[in-house]
Amino acid sequence: METILYVGASTPGGDPLGLLNLPSSHRGEDGSIELRSGARDFRFLDVQEPAAALNAIRDRAIDLLVIDTRSEPFRTAPDHNPTVGLDFSESPAGMVLRALFPSGALHSRIQRNRILGIVGPGRAGASAAYRMGVYQLGGVLAAPSVEELIEALSGISVKKKSARIALCLAGGGIEGVLYELGVLRALEWFLGDSSVVNFDLFCGISAGAILGAFLSNGVGPDEIARGFAGGSTRVDRIKRSEIFDVNVKELGSRLSTAMRQVVRPTESEQSVPWSVLPSGLFAGDGLRSYLRRQLERPGMNNRFEDLRRPLFVGATDQDTSQAVVFGEPGFTDIPVHRAVRASAALTPFYAPEEINGRYYTDGAFSRTTNMRVAVRQGATLVILVDPLVPVFSPTAGYVHGRGGVFGTMQGLKALVNGRFDKAVRAIREMYPEVSFYLFRPYGEEMRIMSGSPMKYFYRRQVEDVAFWNTVRKIRASMTDLTRDFARHGITFRDPEGEQPPSPSHDRFEPAALGVGL
Repeated sequence: METILYVGASTPGGDPLGLLNLPSSHRGEDGSIELRSGARDFRFLDVQEPAAALNAIRDRAIDLLVIDTRSEPFRTAPDHNPTVGLDFSESPAGMVLRALFPSGALHSRIQRNRILGIVGPGRAGASAAYRMGVYQLGGVLAAPSVEELIEALSGISVKKKSARIALCLAGGGIEGVLYELGVLRALEWFLGDSSVVNFDLFCGISAGAILGAFLSNGVGPDEIARGFAGGSTRVDRIKRSEIFDVNVKELGSRLSTAMRQVVRPTESEQSVPWSVLPSGLFAGDGLRSYLRRQLERPGMNNRFEDLRRPLFVGATDQDTSQAVVFGEPGFTDIPVHRAVRASAALTPFYAPEEINGRYYTDGAFSRTTNMRVAVRQGATLVILVDPLVPVFSPTAGYVHGRGGVFGTMQGLKALVNGRFDKAVRAIREMYPEVSFYLFRPYGEEMRIMSGSPMKYFYRRQVEDVAFWNTVRKIRASMTDLTRDFARHGITFRDPEGEQPPSPSHDRFEPAALGVGL
């Protein structure tokens, strides 16, 4: 049974739409009105005040929202007399919509296409319809009959693609891998009999691509974490020498070339000193070999076509700065380990990866996450994990005092994070039918992840802090997550049962939950 929240005019009998006049309707034990339309069952809840509506949406799993504006005396253009009628933004309908969809927010407690507006006749109704249309709602009806309303709600209810869940993992170096593992372990904790490896598709960039290669092969976050730390059945321990392999070979080659240029210079060779520097401090050969060894083990697959779940790996063509998605048509004929190595080529730390004559670098240089790729592949619920958040310090000189690497990474994170936030402002309007949830470092997590992406020695601290903070974030959005996972056939529940609300000083701000970024 789908729950519909009606926000609008009240009536003495508590039936503003006249639903009880329909033969298939009756009053429920909780005061709601229940009815059957065809093969679908609906439960209507009736509230009048914006605060009550927002509380209901926060505390209950609301499937559809009806906002009735017919009792509201709107001010109509060109009438600008402030004493005559309400501006839409001041009306209950406007306040509800503004609260549900604040500027720049990625996640909303209800999808736009699952909201239906009702307006009255005349210029006031036309003005309200225009203002509601700006929010790209599922539809606006002008003074409908109760039968027309039920038909429209039934249409919105069934108007959806086959449900698919995507997991999009951004970059962030070693600390990003550890943060994402903590988040994934927390998600797994709430999935009960299911697992993140059962999601329908995976998108990964850089650090996220490394994890995506294992997840798409059916290796869960717990086993990945155990494997990286000390080895497991399907994942070998990753050694420091496999991560930090100094690029001596390229340095030697460039020195040799530079010496020849000094002895026999040409007019086109004007920057010998700079050309001596290798393209990356680390060669990345160890990481490539490690990934190949893991993905070619029995039971694992190193070909995109053979993976248990689809995987899409983002990289950047170094010479054109264009984003490339390995795993999409035209980019499936290379081994997965090569694509992942290319996606993780964070220059100047790691050298680019040459594939078929092209040089590829870290996917974060052109995209933060491949959320658009996920939607293009049919995802209707997208879980985003983005560790690339710059540290915030009110103390002047905090970043400067920690040296060049820290400052470089702070600048890179700021650029990537700013680009992602701009994309967020458009993503809700582009895909109103998709539910997005964003997990990113906040508070204590930001402090332990600031600076270099090479924090190999802080494995347990980063992962554990990410795990417990994500558990708290999930509990703060439990109603929404439970509803959206249920729509995708997955039971999402807290293994420790109902949790008491956090103390006021310990509550998360909306930005910590991917809301109001």
